[in-house]
Order: sequence, then structure tokens, then C-alpha cells
Amino acid sequence: MAKTSIIEKNNFFKGELKVEGDLKVNGTAEGKIEVKNCLFVEKGRIVGEVKAKCAVIKGNVDGKVVCEDYFDMEEGVLNAKVKAPKIIISEFADYPDLNKIVE
Repeated sequence: MAKTSIIEKNNFFKGELKVEGDLKVNGTAEGKIEVKNCLFVEKGRIVGEVKAKCAVIKGNVDGKVVCEDYFDMEEGVLNAKVKAPKIIISEFADYPDLNKIVE
């Protein structure tokens, strides 16, 4: 079973981060982030470049996200370019024109 790394609320990470399992972001992460499994942005924020198997977003993302399987924007604010075979964006998410975010 994959382990989960967590950036807790009120915590800030800046730099390059590689995670072998899942990553939950409740705080703020800025930089280059590589997640072997799934990225979960609960109430947090990511600014930078992200590579992951999948991503489930309920917070804010600014930058670029590349997913191998799927990208699921459930709520929050999306100001990023997204590249994934499946992109799911809920009616509760705030995002610009799809032509501006899908790569």
C-alpha cells in the first residue's frame, strides 16, 4: 500500500519535492513536485509544476499539471495548464476558458 505524505495547514514548502506514494496538500507547496501516485489538494495551494499519476483538486493550483491517468478538479481555483488523458472539472470549480488550460 502506498504511503501518504502531507503538507499540513499553515505549513509552507518551497523547492523540489519527490514523493513515492500519495501527497496531500492542506498548506502551500511551491516549486517542482513529482508524485508517484496521486496528488490530493484538499484546502491547500500549489504554485509550480506538478507531475503525478492522478490529481484530485479541491484547493488552488497555479502553474502546470501533468497526469498519467486523470485530473479531477472538484472545487477550488484552477490557474494552470493541464495535460492528462482524462480531465474532469466540476461545476463547483473556478477556472478560465478550457481552451486556456487544456494542453
